[in-house]
Amino acid sequence: MKLNELKKGLIVSCQATSEEPMRDSAIMGRFALAAEIGGAVGVRINGVADILAAKQLVKVPVIGLVKHTYPGYWSYITPTLRDVESVYITGAEIVAVDVSRLPKPEGKDAATLIREIKKHFPDILLLGDVSTAEEGLAAVDVGVDLLSTTLAGYTEYTRHLDDPRIIELQDPDIQLVADLAAKAGVPVIAEGRYWDDTLAIRAFEAGAHNVVIGAGITRPQIITKKIVDNIQPYLG
Repeated sequence: MKLNELKKGLIVSCQATSEEPMRDSAIMGRFALAAEIGGAVGVRINGVADILAAKQLVKVPVIGLVKHTYPGYWSYITPTLRDVESVYITGAEIVAVDVSRLPKPEGKDAATLIREIKKHFPDILLLGDVSTAEEGLAAVDVGVDLLSTTLAGYTEYTRHLDDPRIIELQDPDIQLVADLAAKAGVPVIAEGRYWDDTLAIRAFEAGAHNVVIGAGITRPQIITKKIVDNIQPYLG
């Protein structure tokens, strides 16, 4: 796949953690198919089994990643070269990697990891997940092909500790999208707490090439909580 083949539009994140009721690779594959039928231009999938399940069913590009936690390191989105390889061999068209300033396993920084990935997999389309504009610009300088605001609000230095809502229900960082779109020179994907078309439109107005919606489509327990929280004032 070439970078210009990624159409502008909605990408649906089809992910579920081990404790969630929808946790099943076949279900994630079906979510991906439903997203494609609905008009999504791509899907974002976590884990080799889930990526393979989606690849069997969809024709739109798959952004693949593995969430792998290493003791002593916060970075967990495809954080090592071996993790990148495990995604690459699935045939995922794009591989997402944490390129925040936080240290990566084996004592590497983001720049070192990016260079190693590009050396070993020269044809890879590499998506850098960032939490700040500085991280994004630095990642572009050493070779990432796309940027995503996935980690904004999640790294320790971008969290909104004064917001009482669970993090999935906090506001997305649309200003970060605008900053990256203005300066980075690569396609910018808005991701992180985008719930609906209203927020997606704001991100596109800020310059996003794509918007990822995950919890608002594929995590029914969080969709339910959002609605339940919003109707509380009318239940007393």
